[in-house]
Amino acid sequence: DILRDFDVISCDAQTALESGLSNVFFPHGLGHYLGLQVHDIGGRQIDEDGNTLSPPELHPFLRLTRTLQENNVLTIEPGIYFIDMLLDEAKAKGLGKYINWSRVEDFKPYGGIRIEDNIVVKKNKSVNLTR
Repeated sequence: DILRDFDVISCDAQTALESGLSNVFFPHGLGHYLGLQVHDIGGRQIDEDGNTLSPPELHPFLRLTRTLQENNVLTIEPGIYFIDMLLDEAKAKGLGKYINWSRVEDFKPYGGIRIEDNIVVKKNKSVNLTR
């Protein structure tokens, strides 16, 4: 919705998601567990036996596919990027019809931005540790 609100794309969010257009501007996962490692392990593990749940085909960069539990600590990292290679691929795949190219040119000099918040999951809310 934000891409449309800022006139970067002309289609609705569902079309952007299903067509892969959202991946052009957001080519990474949304977050990951925090722990002993920066990108802590276990984000795809769904049980104590070590079985895993792979990310959806359209979102292979997701590092966290398991069900969240109280007191899990993770990052939330929304971002938007304007990467020539990905924009060229979108054009080649026929997705260029949804892109406002003049608006993209306005933002390309900045490259992109990503915000990272560290969150603790609680029973009925989350606690943002970075704000």
